[in-house]
Amino acid sequence: MEKIDFLPVLLASDINVYSMGRAFHEAYGIRSLMVARQLSGAVLHTKILDYIEEPHLDQDDVFLATMERIYKEYGGERKLLLIGCADHYVRLIVNHREALEGKFIMPYASREVMDNIVLKETFYRRCEEFGLDYAKTFVHTPDTGYDYTLPMSFPVVLKASDSVKYHAHKFEGFHKVFFIHDRKTLDATLKKIYAAGYDDHMLIQDMIPGEDACIYDLQVYTGSDHKVKLMNMGNVVLEEHTPTAIGNNAATIVEPHLDVMKKIQSFLEGIGYEGMCDCDLKYDRRDGTYKMLEINIRQGRSHYRVTGGGDNIAELITEDYVYHRLKNGTKYVTEPFFWHAVPLGVVYKYVKDKDKVKQIRQLVKEGRSCHSLYYDKDMSPKRWVYLKLRDINMYRKYKKYLKD
Repeated sequence: MEKIDFLPVLLASDINVYSMGRAFHEAYGIRSLMVARQLSGAVLHTKILDYIEEPHLDQDDVFLATMERIYKEYGGERKLLLIGCADHYVRLIVNHREALEGKFIMPYASREVMDNIVLKETFYRRCEEFGLDYAKTFVHTPDTGYDYTLPMSFPVVLKASDSVKYHAHKFEGFHKVFFIHDRKTLDATLKKIYAAGYDDHMLIQDMIPGEDACIYDLQVYTGSDHKVKLMNMGNVVLEEHTPTAIGNNAATIVEPHLDVMKKIQSFLEGIGYEGMCDCDLKYDRRDGTYKMLEINIRQGRSHYRVTGGGDNIAELITEDYVYHRLKNGTKYVTEPFFWHAVPLGVVYKYVKDKDKVKQIRQLVKEGRSCHSLYYDKDMSPKRWVYLKLRDINMYRKYKKYLKD
């Protein structure tokens, strides 16, 4: 077996990190180093991740000092592969690329390229250039005031242009995304957001009708040569519905739409992107188009769907950036596969499309399914108990927030 001469350094501690650590463990049998402000439930009692806690990791000076400490302690003969598992950690890596260069391998594009995606109004302009459909959008700033005319009717979606900056200014009633049905509530929400300290642009968008089953998730790996290597598109048949987790995938079936995938491929290659990204889309029944909602500049929380389906994400990154031997060509995943992060009982009860439920049951029966957190090589008694308690809590959450 080939000698392992690298160490994955994973920033954050959520299901995204666990899934990435699991992918590295499956591909290379190694334990990754997780660096986070604190532990989340997803990584409790794991044997596949080592852990460094730094409560102020998201502060620039602390981040750089922590990375320097890791380099001195772990660098030695091993290459350090630095991967952010949340948007703000990817931004930290990209913003401090010069200071980290030569110490860490960073599978990311430049800050200038990332701004095409991170800054939402810039992103929608680029969508226009590349012929990608997106929801009608109005940009509001603290200077806009409240005597403005919207180009769409209610209900609308309200979200921040700069999600990293927005998440740094929490307030009572904070939501990742707001679904708003009248002008009075919209203006009151905007005032609350600005009063909390967020001073950048807010986006007011047409709310595309339809429930969870209209949401699509596209996981993409673009190589260091700026060419797309893998695209895996899924229909999000169930989302989470707690206020702070709205929009998070809970269950997805692979469902390719090649025309949309190839348009997004042209976009990513056209702006010079590289590394993982996660594209959120929604099918608009009104005109039959798949509209871009956003692109996350890191692997999505549901990215284990890709690894579980046979295309190990950790291996893609490592073969490309560590060993420089990733093959040319693009793979469009077309075979049906089911991923979930909630109990199957929740899926069967709350997915409204019974044909989808029937398909899921068949995929599970055939062994073409996976759960990010249930890994047989990392199942101590304590972790098994935690996962079962988590499942019970999921039943409670769906009963409270999503009426069947």
